Amino acid sequence: MMTMTTPASSNAYYYISPSTDPYYNIALEDYLYRQLRPLDTIYMLWVNRPSVFMGRYQWAEAELDLDYLEEHDIALLRRTSGGGTVYHDLGNLNFTAIKNDHSGQGFDLKAFPTPIQRALAGRGVIVERSPRGDLRLDGYKVGGAAEAVNRSRMLYHICLLFDANLEELERILTVSPEVEARSRVASVRSQVTNLRPALPEGYTITDLQEDILAALREEHTGLFPLEFNASVEEYIRTQRAEHFEHADWIHSPIGRAKTPTA
Repeated sequence: MMTMTTPASSNAYYYISPSTDPYYNIALEDYLYRQLRPLDTIYMLWVNRPSVFMGRYQWAEAELDLDYLEEHDIALLRRTSGGGTVYHDLGNLNFTAIKNDHSGQGFDLKAFPTPIQRALAGRGVIVERSPRGDLRLDGYKVGGAAEAVNRSRMLYHICLLFDANLEELERILTVSPEVEARSRVASVRSQVTNLRPALPEGYTITDLQEDILAALREEHTGLFPLEFNASVEEYIRTQRAEHFEHADWIHSPIGRAKTPTA
């Protein structure tokens, strides 16, 4: 049985995105990370329509079946963070934690997924963090995490497999052995499973959101919802069009491994 105790800390803020548009959500996450630096701790919970997110240093052709994505109108995105390629759909819950470090001692990555672990443990489901930083249920991967750091501000996010289409995930992330292209940082393939079968009957992704928020309230003296004005929507529209949805970023050579020379 896993026991976790976390002393209450300073105030934190959260936002549950009402959108399932992956380009909107990644631009919103970018806003929280870059533009709300005065807020030391922010959490975001979000769900996307079918889409594929590559790590910053990855090359699409090496990580997924591009033709299949185009045929089925599945969005392709590149994250600011590193890590591997992950599949999103309405059966995934994405959890983002953004924190500042004022100590100069850096971040404890093991601490970031603990609200998720406590939320699930409260429902009788024990998930463990692997040495690679993902979450495992009985040895199967149920959540893949990635991070980025900018001037002592950490962006951590994890994609939780709640009730995702695992057949579609496998189909999209299977690359023909004939493909010669390689990513600078290749994905590490793992056996995966969904959390939903291990949870009580009738338990929904919304229930998981609420349980995570309850776990976060135990960590902080105050947990407050964020509200946004029109200027935020303008930032999101601009970042989406000029960066996250732009082919120059999605297919940036930053992700392609250099071809060895003879």
